[in-house]
Amino acid sequence: ATSARSSRPASAAAGLRGFACLGARAPARGTTDPASTRPFTTSCSRESGQRPRDNPGGGLVVPPGAPVPAEGVLALNNLRDVPGARRDAVRVGRGRGSGKGKTAGRGYNGQKSRSGSSLRLGFEGGQTPLRLTLPKRGFVNPKRMSFAPLNLEKLQRWIDDGRLDASKTLTMKHFVDSGLVDRRVGNGVKLLAKLEAFETIRDENGNAKLATDANGEPVAKRFTAKVDVEVSRVSRAARETVEALGGRVTKVHYNRLGLRALLKPHKFPEGPPKPARTPVYLKKKVDREGTLPAPERAAFS
Repeated sequence: ATSARSSRPASAAAGLRGFACLGARAPARGTTDPASTRPFTTSCSRESGQRPRDNPGGGLVVPPGAPVPAEGVLALNNLRDVPGARRDAVRVGRGRGSGKGKTAGRGYNGQKSRSGSSLRLGFEGGQTPLRLTLPKRGFVNPKRMSFAPLNLEKLQRWIDDGRLDASKTLTMKHFVDSGLVDRRVGNGVKLLAKLEAFETIRDENGNAKLATDANGEPVAKRFTAKVDVEVSRVSRAARETVEALGGRVTKVHYNRLGLRALLKPHKFPEGPPKPARTPVYLKKKVDREGTLPAPERAAFS
């Protein structure tokens, strides 16, 4: 038995249980092992004079002093799903005791009970399908465009918080980078005049309440920033509000590629593409073509 143990390779023996060394003897009863008070090591060399610490439940070794929970240490070799997370797949064709019956859930006879049957979606056996019996209504505009809305109230809040610099020309890239609009802008950004926030006042007790007009209706906050913005579209009320304060709104055109180059210039390491010309049917809806890359200039320049 002794010769058989000594003939076993040392590397295989050391990997049986963590970093446990062979030939380690337990201390005598009533005595203290001096190696237990020495620093931790992962070496299995007896010449080091130190004893490694192993985990009997597996091959994981924890540093000394680390709290080990009663359920063990989480490691790659003991990862398990919670009970009930995985269910066995239904095994069809196993007879009446399998839960799927004699015909394995296919019923008696018919094309669908045969192997290799693959009927297309909506096929009704040759009769006129439902999708062809219903009349058509309306149409789909091939030139339809969708824009991300941007209200003046939110723009005012971003400027007041210092997240946008009103001294510069604000483009759609500034809006996306600051989180003012979502990065999925579609065909661009449309500026709207809706003011969703309301003015508040303090009562005699110091409590905040909504300010109301003569009719008892809450008073919406006013847009007070003087800005120079470039967007895809703008409503008439929003343009009048911005221009009344001395601001400027420019409607610029970007196609899909140009808008991607505007918002994500890092995707074009060799330089941005040439700005696309405005289609004829959009000439009256924009002021000019957009510039690439995003202009970084002072407002009203």
